[in-house]
Amino acid sequence: MKKILSFFMCSVMLLMAVLCPAVTADAATVYLSDGMSYDEGYIFIGESHMHVAAFAMKQDAAGNIPGLDGVKYYIKADSSIVSNDHGGPGTFTMAGNLFFVFEGTDKTDELQKQISKEYIYSNGAGKQGGAVQKIHNIMKTNPNIAHWNIISFHGANSALHGGQPVADYYVASYRNWIDYEFPEADCYFLPQSTMTKNFKIFGRGDKEALNRSLAKAFPDQYIDLMPFFWEHYPWGLMDPDQKSDLVHWSSDTYYEMISMIIKQIQEKRGVSTTTATTYDFTVTEAQAVLYTNDTTVIYTQPDTNSSVIVASCDAGLPIQVTGLTDNGYFRIDLDGTVGYILGSGLVDPRSGQ
Repeated sequence: MKKILSFFMCSVMLLMAVLCPAVTADAATVYLSDGMSYDEGYIFIGESHMHVAAFAMKQDAAGNIPGLDGVKYYIKADSSIVSNDHGGPGTFTMAGNLFFVFEGTDKTDELQKQISKEYIYSNGAGKQGGAVQKIHNIMKTNPNIAHWNIISFHGANSALHGGQPVADYYVASYRNWIDYEFPEADCYFLPQSTMTKNFKIFGRGDKEALNRSLAKAFPDQYIDLMPFFWEHYPWGLMDPDQKSDLVHWSSDTYYEMISMIIKQIQEKRGVSTTTATTYDFTVTEAQAVLYTNDTTVIYTQPDTNSSVIVASCDAGLPIQVTGLTDNGYFRIDLDGTVGYILGSGLVDPRSGQ
């Protein structure tokens, strides 16, 4: 697995060198294939919400996302990225079977392109907005993914201004997504979180028109997130103790939201997210207390392709070791839960190893 990941990262750097020979202030997103076969792929489209979500998704070195089965996710940002909740200029490289579509939002022209309703436009006859073009690019680049699920969380800026004409524009374009652009994929549409400070302060007109129209036009494709938002933020973002700006949720909220949506789609699709895998290994009994380091990942089995129990740990935490596997893992007792940590993921402070 380390060789595969090393090859992947080398390929990423090579492609970035070819496509972006010099660091530029303009944002770019490079979508790659990792060459693995997937039954399902997931593409999320949006505005700055998707910037935050893209970097909120936790993953281990093998690309596994804790709590999500059947999903691999790799993302890399070059050194020119400005790291904040609204994205930034730079090159973003993605691979796996989870992708996020966005532009850079620190430059006015990129921001205006991404928040404009034209970003998701399709006339059903070949005229496409930037997001539609990127979705096609992702699908073309990843022929190893059998079926696509496209999820749009776009429209926050458009819904802010409200009005039925805006809602009708989105409904018309999304119909062309289903009928013309992506007929073999499943498309899903999310409501805008109109209970946030941004909408309370600046919203005008019929700001619920977009959500209401999407729910009516696409009853089978509409995923109502409003109960989720109200549960997590009962005061919207008006509570001064909520460390956020006028618009954005916490990173943990985005992680939970994206994971929840993928699980709902998997259930709807009848996707089996658990597979019976036989792990061939033997364990030599042992008792010791070792300590975590900055590479520690705890798996359900002695295999980096197994599910992740803990994706990352603070260094220096004591771990009870109960055995050693013949393929290089420590078996551990985590408060009554059996887990496995790769040999390099624990150290003995007395020996420095």
